[in-house]
Amino acid sequence: MDTAARIERLETQLKLLESYSVASFWQALDRVYDITLPSRTLRCIVCDFSDRRSGFKTRTDTCQFGGGKLERYECPQCDALFGPQKYLDLAEDFVVADYNLLYSRYAESDSTENELRAFRSLHPVAGSLHLNWGCGSWSKSIPQLRGEGFDVWGYEPSAPASEGHIVKWRGEISAQFDGIFSNNVIEHFRDPVEQFKDFKSLLKPNAAMAHASPCYAYSYSFTRFHTLFLLGRSPYVLAKRTGFAVESVDANGEFINHVFRSI
Repeated sequence: MDTAARIERLETQLKLLESYSVASFWQALDRVYDITLPSRTLRCIVCDFSDRRSGFKTRTDTCQFGGGKLERYECPQCDALFGPQKYLDLAEDFVVADYNLLYSRYAESDSTENELRAFRSLHPVAGSLHLNWGCGSWSKSIPQLRGEGFDVWGYEPSAPASEGHIVKWRGEISAQFDGIFSNNVIEHFRDPVEQFKDFKSLLKPNAAMAHASPCYAYSYSFTRFHTLFLLGRSPYVLAKRTGFAVESVDANGEFINHVFRSI
């Protein structure tokens, strides 16, 4: 067997081992949660409503990335759909490692067009300072917008950075921004209240942010990485709790964008 064939065989074996290990971990965790969830008190990550599991309507899916059963909970107080609880319970270091493993083999589709739409919903002016939150390594929006005269930077903690205006660590961000925008990011928040408070600390007074995602509806539910679906009243509840107001909503097919104004 020549070297190329041996490398290909080893890569195949590594992928199989990775898939087996990931599926085994989540299958074992599912068995634990099947036993413990019925007696637990669950808390909505948007409005803090809490009740036994039986007090929430549940929706169940299966993770396409080997993450097993995905049981999510519909909050009767604010309409947010959150979960799976097994993912919300994880330590942050483990979640970071899980994302790093995912993006070592998987890349999102190019989201440039929707990122640009979210950005332009803020009605920016030339030279204004904006932050593309969770920009990934596949979008071309940052170099395009910088070429148009906007001072746009990116923050991406998980996927490898593709160009020089993207930072990886939250501690590297100290500026006050005229606006923040994201696409296909808000559904990944495990603590949206704290995240929105952090956004507020990064924005200039009365500045705005735009978050676009198809997950303002119950879409793309087949991945454990989507822990929040801002259905119904929940975007307005989240805004009110964190010092924002929902300024506008644009829903056009899968492009659903909310602009939140700091107040």
